Amino acid sequence: MTKEESEITELVNRETKAWDTQDVHLLISVFHPDMVWPWPRTIESHDPMDWIMPLGRYNKERWCRGWQELFDTHRLVHNIIEIKY
Repeated sequence: MTKEESEITELVNRETKAWDTQDVHLLISVFHPDMVWPWPRTIESHDPMDWIMPLGRYNKERWCRGWQELFDTHRLVHNIIEIKY
């Protein structure tokens, strides 16, 4: 396994564990501080100019609150991950 593949595997495994354990801080650790999270308005919104930014630019405290609210109000049904190289 190359160094890059190892880093990707670690990142995917960390995110998977965060979802499985509903660990907000572990989940937040996979996001880059310059990240902005765009979201299509509808399933037909293929043009990024029509997308919204509900989470806006990365803000650790705000994003932690949002993800915690999601974890508190939803149940993860399954989290099947398969990394292919």
